[in-house]
Amino acid sequence: MPENATTQAGRSDFKDQVRALAETVKGHPALNNDFYKLWMGTKLPASHVEIFARNYYERVKHTPDRIALAFLHMTDLEARAETVENLYDEMGHGNAKGVHVNLLRRFFEALLSRLYGRDVDFGDLEAPVLASTRTLISDAESLFGSPHPPLACGALLAQEWHAYTQLVYVYEGARNYMDLFGEEEFHELCEYFYIHIGWAEKEHRIHSLSTAASMCRSEDDMAHLKDGFDRYLALLAANWEEIYREIDGLSAQI
Repeated sequence: MPENATTQAGRSDFKDQVRALAETVKGHPALNNDFYKLWMGTKLPASHVEIFARNYYERVKHTPDRIALAFLHMTDLEARAETVENLYDEMGHGNAKGVHVNLLRRFFEALLSRLYGRDVDFGDLEAPVLASTRTLISDAESLFGSPHPPLACGALLAQEWHAYTQLVYVYEGARNYMDLFGEEEFHELCEYFYIHIGWAEKEHRIHSLSTAASMCRSEDDMAHLKDGFDRYLALLAANWEEIYREIDGLSAQI
C-alpha cells in the first residue's frame, strides 16, 4: 500500500480514539488543581506571583524546543507540516518581538513591576526554579525527543489539548490585577493570552489530533500514544501542585 494510503487509513482508524483521549484532559489534575483555583479566586501578593511567573515562564520558554523535538522523528509529511506550522506560530512568524515566550515575559515583568512598585526584570527574580519545573523540562525533552513517534506525539497531544484551558485559567487570574493598569494598557499587555485563546491554540489542537492519529498504525501504537499523553500530563500536574505548595508555604509565614 502506498505510504499516503497507509497514513490516511491510520488517521481514519484511530481518529475517534485519539479525540476521546484528548477530551479527558479537562478532568485531569493538570487542569483541575488547587493552584488554578487560588490564582483565579484572589489577588496574590508580589512574592507569590513571582513564584508562579518564574516557574511558568521557565516551562513555557521550552515549548518551541519540545515541538521541534517531536518533529524530528515524524515520517508522515502532513504531520510534519502541521508541526512546523505550530512551531512557526510559537516563534512569532519569524518576528522576534512576536515570539510567544517574549510576549509572556513582557506581561509578567509589567505585572511584577506594578506589584513591587519598581522596575522588574526576569533576570533579577529571586524566586527559585522548583524541582518539579526542572523535572518537567528534562523529562519532557525525553518524551518529545523519543525516537518512537507515537510516544512523542502523545506528549504533543497532551501539550496542545491542555494549553487552551490553561491559558483561559491563567488569563482569568490575570484579570484580578486589572486595577494596576489603565484599561487599554492591560489589554495591550495581554497579547500573549489573546493570541492563544483567540486562534493559535484552537488550530494547534486540531493539528495535534490529526498528527497523533497519523502516528497510529496499531493498537500498540495507540498504547504508546496514550503513555506519552499520560506522562506529560502527570508532569504538569506535579508542577502545579509544587507551585501551589510553595505559595501556600509563603502564606503560612505571613
